[in-house]
Amino acid sequence: MSHGLAEGNSFAFTTGAHGNRPTFVLTRERVGDQHEITLYELVQQEIATARQERFDRAHKSVNVSVCEIEEAVVGEQSPSELPGTDDTPYDWEDWCAIRIATLQGDAFNEACYLIESTLREISLDPEIVCTGSPASVSLPEAAGVRLSIAFRAMKPMRRRDRLREVAKGIDQMSLGECYYWHAKARSPTSPSGTKALRVLLADHV
Repeated sequence: MSHGLAEGNSFAFTTGAHGNRPTFVLTRERVGDQHEITLYELVQQEIATARQERFDRAHKSVNVSVCEIEEAVVGEQSPSELPGTDDTPYDWEDWCAIRIATLQGDAFNEACYLIESTLREISLDPEIVCTGSPASVSLPEAAGVRLSIAFRAMKPMRRRDRLREVAKGIDQMSLGECYYWHAKARSPTSPSGTKALRVLLADHV
């Protein structure tokens, strides 16, 4: 199903600011006897620090988890060298990764429906991160925003039927709707943004 990813420029928060630079990384790793998948947002260090400070000032319990880019990528490649990029050797100095969420078990399995649909829209083979060995892919902003709201919404959920409803619901959203929920989910002034999305799509608090 087409999401209309090309519509992204109409809704992007930083339209044109980074050109074609990837701004998200999706990483699949094996932990113990199961696989888990983590979505990271790539930002400049000063932006990550400012975001942390906004949440601290708002006294929110949400943790803005920041790490080095190397920790977000399987292997020793930079985001510019991963599948999903245009091979431009971007400079990643003073950039870092913010961990959006990690999914495993049923949440990972149900999220793969949306991951496959989203990655095919950008001509990227979803099997790279949905099956096989641990791996990472780089994502443009529009694809990352769509997966970001899904990962945030699905993280605390347990019932497979509701997880599936969230994945399917987000797959059917326009890109404008995705950016709307993305803004609410990561805003310290909108503490129930992700909760409202779960209620809307799966009647889950």
